[in-house]
Order: sequence, then C-alpha cells, then structure tokens
Amino acid sequence: MSRLRLRTQIALATFVPLLIFALLAGGVGAFGLRRLAEELLLERQTALAQVAAAGVAGTLRGYVRVLEATAAELAESGDDRARQQQVLRGREPVLAVFTAGAGLLDADGKAVAATAAAGGSLGLNFAERDYFQEARASLSPVFSTAFRDRPSGEAAVLIAVPVLRDGQFAGVFLGEFALSRPEWARDLNLLRSRQGGQAYLIDSASVVIYHPDPGRVESNVQADPELWNLVIGGQPRSALYQSPGSPEVSVATYAPIPGIAWGLIVEEPLTAVLAAIASAEASAAGLMVLGILLAMVALFFTIGRVTRPLNALVAAGSRVAEGGSYETLPLEGPADLRTLIQAINRMAAHLALQQADLRRYARQVVESQEEERLRVSRDLHDETLQELVALAQRIELCAGSLDGDTAAARRQLKEAQTLSRRVLADVRGISQNLRPSILEDLGLVAALGVLVRDLEQQLAGTRVTFELVGEEVRLPRDLELTAFRIAQEALNNVRKHARSAGRVSVALVVEGDGATLVVEDNGPGFDLAARADLLRTGHLGLQGMAERARLFGGELSVLTAPGEGTTITLHLPLASGSEAAAAEPVLD
Repeated sequence: MSRLRLRTQIALATFVPLLIFALLAGGVGAFGLRRLAEELLLERQTALAQVAAAGVAGTLRGYVRVLEATAAELAESGDDRARQQQVLRGREPVLAVFTAGAGLLDADGKAVAATAAAGGSLGLNFAERDYFQEARASLSPVFSTAFRDRPSGEAAVLIAVPVLRDGQFAGVFLGEFALSRPEWARDLNLLRSRQGGQAYLIDSASVVIYHPDPGRVESNVQADPELWNLVIGGQPRSALYQSPGSPEVSVATYAPIPGIAWGLIVEEPLTAVLAAIASAEASAAGLMVLGILLAMVALFFTIGRVTRPLNALVAAGSRVAEGGSYETLPLEGPADLRTLIQAINRMAAHLALQQADLRRYARQVVESQEEERLRVSRDLHDETLQELVALAQRIELCAGSLDGDTAAARRQLKEAQTLSRRVLADVRGISQNLRPSILEDLGLVAALGVLVRDLEQQLAGTRVTFELVGEEVRLPRDLELTAFRIAQEALNNVRKHARSAGRVSVALVVEGDGATLVVEDNGPGFDLAARADLLRTGHLGLQGMAERARLFGGELSVLTAPGEGTTITLHLPLASGSEAAAAEPVLD
C-alpha cells in the first residue's frame, strides 16, 4: 500500500468502503424489499382469495335459490307423483346446471321424481344418507361431500334443500354436480390469473371437488402436509408452497366459502407474481450501478482536484531538496488545501527572505572581519610599529652615546623605556580586544568588571555599575564567552550611541537553571525594527548578539524606545548551553 501513489491510495481508501457499503446496502435492501414484497403479496393473495370465495358463495347460493324455488312448486303438488314429475320436466332447462341431474326424495328418503339425468335413481331409498338426515334435521340447505353411491357410480356432490308443506318436512330436493363435468363451476374459471395461477374447491372432508386439472379431482389435500397445514386452521391464510415433485415455488391461499362448508384454494407461481417486483429490483440495481459509476467519476475528479496541488508541492519540495529554487504555487483545490498552499508559499517567502538576510549577514560579517583586520593593521602600523621604530632609533642613539656623553645615553634609555611601556600597553590592549585573558583566568564576573571600569573611565560623568546576583561560579567556557561578547557589544553600543547616558548598569543573575545578563542605560534609545529587519536597518550588532544567543539555546530581548533608554536582557540555559557547546564548539 505504501508503494502506491497518493491518488491511488485515496481512491482505494474511499471507493472500496463505498463499494462495499453500496453492495451491502443493495443486498440488504433487495432482501428487505423481497421480504416486504412477499409479505404484501401474501396479504394481497389472502384478500383476493376471500373476495373469490365470496363470489363462489354467491354463485352457490344462486343454485340453492333455484332448488328452493323448485322445492316450493313440488310442495304445492302434494303427493301427486305425476304432477311432481311434470314440474321437474317443466323446469328441466333451469335445472340443467346440475350436471348429474336433480331429484325429489319423499319424507322417507325414497326417490319419487327426477330429471332425465337422474332418472336411474327413481325408486331407490336414500334415507340413510348424511345429507338427507342433515337436511331433515336442520330444515336448511346442505352441501354434501364427494360421494360415489349414485347408480352410475360417478363421483358427485350435491345440494340438498328440504321440501316443506304447511311448515312440515315433506321430503328433500337434490341438485347433483358430476365432478367429471365441471360446467357447474364455470364461474371459478374467472379466478385463473394471467400469471398461470389456478383455483379449486374442496369439500368439508378436504377432498378436491373442482380443479382445472381433472387429474387432481377427488384427491385429498391431507396427503400434502403443506396444504393441509394451510387448510386445517379454517381461517383465510396464504403461504409459500412447493408442490411435491415440482421445483417451482407458488403462493397457496386458502379461504373458507362463507356460509358453506366448502373451501377455496388458489395457487399462483411466485416468480410470475413477483415479476413486476423483479423488474423494479433490476431498475434499482441499475440505478445503484449508475450511482456507483457517477460516484467514481466524482471521486476521481475530486481526488485529482486534491492531489494535483499536492503533487505540485511534492515536485517543488524535490526541486528545493536538489538545490533548486522554490516557485510560488498557484492557489487551487479545496479551501483547506488552498490555505495550506498559501501558508507554504508564505513560509517559503519568509525562508527566502531569511536566507537573503543570512547571506547579507554573512557578507557583513566578512566585511566586519576585514574592517577589524584593517583596524588592527592600522593600529599596529600607525602606533605600535611607529613606536617600535622610534624605540629602535633610541636604542641606536643610546649605543652611539655610550662612549661619549653619558647623560645623553641615560636620556635616550629613559625615552626607550617609555616607548617600550607604551608599546607593551598598546599590544596588551589589542590582545585584550581580541581575546581577554582575564576571562580565561578569572571568569566572567571579573571580565565584566573590567568592561565596566573601562567604560566608566571612557565616559566621564557617567555612572557605570556592575552587580552579581547569586553565587559566583564558573559557567561553561562557551557560555561565559557568549555572555562576555554580548556584554561587550552592548557596552560598545552605549559608547557609540548613548554617551549622554547618566547611568549604565550591568547585572549578572546566576540561578540553578541558567544565567541572565542585563545591560541597561538611560540614554536616548531608538526605534527597534523587527528582528528580520535588523540587517536592513543597519543594526548588525543586535543581529549578531541575537544569533550568538540562539546558537546556545538562549534568548535575547531588547526593550527600547526613543527617549526611554535601552535594556538588553540575555538568558542562557545551563543545560542547553552545555549541550550546544559540546555539539558545536564556537570559534572566536
């Protein structure tokens, strides 16, 4: 991963979680949508089955009304069998819906009149049949279960309505449906759905009495545990169902027929019913893919917008690392990145300005060194060298006067002695300026005392004081030299720019964590520019002091204003100073 480019890393870190989240969300959404669709589908199928069952009940009640109207006419015929037979022949077209025929049983259960389709049952006694007993007992219509006890042996179901004469039971009128001829259930064909579904009827014994597939007529749903669990509750209900030997899953719905001991079962293929939902899922999947593609395009565009400035920063950094110059980068990308680029541009400009200042400082240091060498050379030439020449001449004159004038020789020796002392003082002064031996021998406190006494002698009328706060201890060599040079430069500034000062004080505070040097005067003061502008404003001494203090981890502060005097404070930490001195010796 670390070897990949930043753009690729950002793309992978952003797009892979997004893709995983989208796939998970899509999968969970599809699963949830499918479950919700199935639940809604089951509720829908249950409601449709109940509506269909109500329609079937209405059709069957219509058949009951036909039978009841015929039974009323038969009751008016009394026991006249011929007339009863005539009534049935007259109503034959109406009774044709009963595909196995219609017949009249007297109060004893004997068949006394019948349509042509049921003529073979005349004279037979059906008193022991359940439907006869139930109709006589309840005096209400009865729907039978499937049976095969007809003379023809053909399977059938029937509707039995009681025949009442003067409110008394006078027999039963039957309307039979042959299960092999499903015309009586033609209205159920309307329940066949466009998705290839099917609807069928079962009697109170769960035997199929009507089915679009004749092979399933007279089968018992109890043989199919899934259907039986659906029917056994007796309540409208739907469930996913897979018929034995079929790989296809269907939605099976059971609804009892209101007021009738029969039931309605509707089966529809699940895939066909969910076809509309499948197309919706495909559309959702397509939209998700399109959304991912758009997200990828937006992501790569955004990544490019972010990484382009970063790549420019990397290229600029590489150029600088190879020694090239930094070119100001254009502000582009997001707001945070533009702020970063602006900060880097400002930092680079500041560093470039600092580098220019350092180059200027180095040049001025070199010039200062050359000026110092010129001064030392001039002092040696103009004073020390001339005095040494005069000393040599005096010695020669003295040597020439030894044989003659003794008084002249003594005078010449006296002058030679004076010259030698003057030369010695000049050489000692030059040596002290270059490297004070008292600092090496006696330490910082003694060296500062010498600086203070020299300044007091040079500035008549100015009170110069020195104070030591704390115990007099020897500091590390480089720290003592740093404090001495800064004090020397500060007092030189007083000598050059604050000769009118009436008071100059030098204080050295030695504590456990470091040393603090304070040089204060009540001179004219000056306007202090920013430290970065010290070189440009000509304050080379102040810049030198600040750089020397920074070299040893110290801190230099200058407090001044026109007419307010000047206070220079130097703080040198002992630990940092020692470590810095050990790490990088100072040559002075």
